[in-house]
Amino acid sequence: MSKLTSYALSSLIILLSFLFILISYAQVLLAVLQLPSASSRHKAFSTCGSHLAVVLLFYGTIMVMHVSPGSSHSTLMPKIMTLFYAMVTPLFNPLIYSLRNKEMKSALWKVREKFKISLNTFGSRSRSV
Repeated sequence: MSKLTSYALSSLIILLSFLFILISYAQVLLAVLQLPSASSRHKAFSTCGSHLAVVLLFYGTIMVMHVSPGSSHSTLMPKIMTLFYAMVTPLFNPLIYSLRNKEMKSALWKVREKFKISLNTFGSRSRSV
């Protein structure tokens, strides 16, 4: 009985706080849409987008770890989610916020293009063999 109560209470707390954040973001969206200039709207959306990505990453792992019933998942799933929550989320946090910087965006696009070129080169070699 205590496991069911714990599951229900944690689900309620997590989902209500997530709902509160979504309602807050709806209000922020309405306020941003009323800004007079396109550049100020773009800057506000950039800031909100970065924050929302981090919040979704954070709450996504929390929901999978605490809200989903444990009996339907393998024993490996909680370990993977704990690793994701403890390591990957903090790792992506600075990356997500640094993507607001123009120099960081251009460096990321350069790396992406190099990676794309190397994959295309690798793919063409494997076809000729």
